[in-house]
Amino acid sequence: MIPDSYFDRFETKKYRAKSRLKRELIRRFVSRVHALFLEAGPVTSVLEVGVGEGFLSGYLSEKLPSIRFTGVDVSESDLAKLRQKFPRIETHVANLYDVGKLPGGYDLVLCAEVLEHVDDPDRALRALVELQPKHLLLTVPHEPWFLLSNLLRGQNLTRLGNDPEHVQLFTQRSFERLLARHLELERVTRSYPWLLALGRPHGSSK
Repeated sequence: MIPDSYFDRFETKKYRAKSRLKRELIRRFVSRVHALFLEAGPVTSVLEVGVGEGFLSGYLSEKLPSIRFTGVDVSESDLAKLRQKFPRIETHVANLYDVGKLPGGYDLVLCAEVLEHVDDPDRALRALVELQPKHLLLTVPHEPWFLLSNLLRGQNLTRLGNDPEHVQLFTQRSFERLLARHLELERVTRSYPWLLALGRPHGSSK
């Protein structure tokens, strides 16, 4: 279980929140990511796209020290914070749409809480598939539950609970439909209020 001291290492608002409920939901989410990670089979190298300060990759890299982790983000300042906390993680500054230009060869590409922020999710997924990973693990807020959770907490009321930075809203059906255009889906699961999916690029071998 993720200790409170781990949350306190980060500056990102959602991790600094002292709410016991919010932290418990994040703990459950990370546990579900970890389970899907193991379900992907033997993994020796991971690329996290939209790594930010490294909350997920940092935790997983400490739990799984034999695996090589790389993180990509558009924010150099966030990557600088990541490198201070997790110097073993290699970093690159890149836009999601341009990650296909990276060398590739990763067993697993992780993209958590990113697709809801992009104007063209299909283009983003094409870029991820260009990396030719064995598996992709993707997560997004699960609507309408994410919106309702915000409303119940009195957040983003004028936007009916929607985060100002979210330009896409995904139900489980719309998320699966998007992913199926690019991946052979192996599992889609939930960890309130998020959706998680594991899949392989079309045409890749198991």
